[in-house]
Amino acid sequence: MLKITISASLVVYKPDFLALEHTVLNLHLAVLVAKNDYDVSFNLTVVDNSSDEAYYQRLKSWIEHISVNVPDLNLHLLRSPDNVGYGRGNNLVIEKSQSKYHLVINPDLYVEADAIRNALAFMESDVNVGLLSPSVFGEDGIRQYLCKRNPTLFIMFLRSFSPKWVRHTFRSVIEKFEMRDISYDEVIDGLQYPSGCFMFFRTKPLQQIQGFDSRYFLHYEDADIGRRMLKIARVAYVPSVKVVHKWARDTHTSWKMRMVTVKSGLLYWWIWGGIFKPTTAYNFNPQSLAPQIEFKSKVSKKILVTGATGFIGKSLCEELVLNGQDVCVAIRADVNPITNASMVKIGELNGRTDWSTALDKADVVIHLAARVHVLNDGANDSLTEFRKVNVDGTLNLAWQAAQAGVKRFIFISSVKVNGELTSMDRPFRETDIANPQDSYGISKLEAEQGLLQIAQQTGIEVVIIRPPLVYGAGVKANFASMMRAVKRGIPLPLGAISNKRSFVYVGNLVSLIIKCIDHPAAVNQVFLASDGYDISTTELLKECAKAQGVKVRLFPIPQMMIEVCAVLFGKRVVVQRLCGNLQVDINKANTLLGWVPQVSVAEGLKVTANSL
Repeated sequence: MLKITISASLVVYKPDFLALEHTVLNLHLAVLVAKNDYDVSFNLTVVDNSSDEAYYQRLKSWIEHISVNVPDLNLHLLRSPDNVGYGRGNNLVIEKSQSKYHLVINPDLYVEADAIRNALAFMESDVNVGLLSPSVFGEDGIRQYLCKRNPTLFIMFLRSFSPKWVRHTFRSVIEKFEMRDISYDEVIDGLQYPSGCFMFFRTKPLQQIQGFDSRYFLHYEDADIGRRMLKIARVAYVPSVKVVHKWARDTHTSWKMRMVTVKSGLLYWWIWGGIFKPTTAYNFNPQSLAPQIEFKSKVSKKILVTGATGFIGKSLCEELVLNGQDVCVAIRADVNPITNASMVKIGELNGRTDWSTALDKADVVIHLAARVHVLNDGANDSLTEFRKVNVDGTLNLAWQAAQAGVKRFIFISSVKVNGELTSMDRPFRETDIANPQDSYGISKLEAEQGLLQIAQQTGIEVVIIRPPLVYGAGVKANFASMMRAVKRGIPLPLGAISNKRSFVYVGNLVSLIIKCIDHPAAVNQVFLASDGYDISTTELLKECAKAQGVKVRLFPIPQMMIEVCAVLFGKRVVVQRLCGNLQVDINKANTLLGWVPQVSVAEGLKVTANSL
């Protein structure tokens, strides 16, 4: 059984002894439950912050009495030199800890019986996680929305000092700050502002950032440590770790506490800035970690890739090989070999394809192969032809993968499942009602639905990614034609298009796919992908010219006139793509997975231009 050491600090200032006893007894039960799965050595230090001799003696007597009932907590009492504040009180224990994990817990916090076990399970599954935050409920069973985005000076004022009518007016702002737009029933990776009532740290990164900032006496020290931790490790909210918080805001109880809050808020703002918008966002990259922390490399997996000879597939396979993965590519016909990858010929892709050889000992399937378009097909059988490959072929592969013991199936779908157009600045989200407009989009939606059913029936983990138009080195079709037209200086009547469209550079898409190979929060989820920056057709053409070192030749014809001509000449669909909006929101991938596209549109276009 795996040996795990956990230290814990519980800072008190003349607390309610009945509540404190409830906290300690619940924590002891949770440690006992965790010991069923792990060889846990737990040490809890209660820090007396009162600087009151009589109270200290009372607390000492209480601990001697309660210790008999909670032997597995190895309870200790530490007296601080004065009332040094919440953060510094915890630091007295953190700086001397030699444990693998350290828990910071409030004296009015009651953990559920399986909380420590579930916290260990998550932390042990990913060594990049430096801090875990739990799902918090009140004693009445109502959820407390304590996952928050980085605070601003405006948010601090709204939540702590503004009258009710002002808070009601800016209710949507407060709810977004409290991340109510994100499901609290799913893992949230990249959490910016974790709750201070229960913070489960990996001790090495906690000590590397030197614990809490001692300049905070009370309030906002949790927001500060969350931001500092995100610079070197991941911070995750894990809903399976449940706690009950006997919580009452003390911000308004006295003018003294108001001033403490004001001082802490101003200190936070002085350090981090941000009046109406936070100054920085989550951008953790494991490759930029400080050298003091050791992070194990991911275990090599056998990964079957379909569509490996295509535009996206080639880039994906190259990156997988560089990452040390055992790559097997499924091919339909004889092709040039892919360096350092094994190849299995499977013939036509449909509901009868035999995948047994290709799936042998495979851990993950990444399914890129698809029927993209059918030339000269009749309207009556077009959808039927798409379904043969995109639905029947996909579900047949997934069923065989599940039977072969494959753990995860990553399906590259399409934004066409969402639809063809969006309203300006109202991007598609994963939760939107699907609205495919053509046979390709319908077939992709049906494949998604079938895959999620297979996941429920077999236990195979499914991940679905919906990219918009993908570009990069080796791109073909319309995007390549557009760049060549710009390079040749062909005049284009697209100088007055004010739309917004999302694109994704192939390298960014590949990084998301790789992120989904073993990320625990990706299981049975749908993710949209883009470069994180939406651009108009006019801006895109200008960027294409800049990337190729030429001057773009655009003349401004009113968009309405272009659309009328498109209807007259039967080119409505083409012009719709040039002039219409199609935006996607990648917040879910950023929040749940910590995925951030690393290559900008300008950089991606430069790489694309160099390949033409």
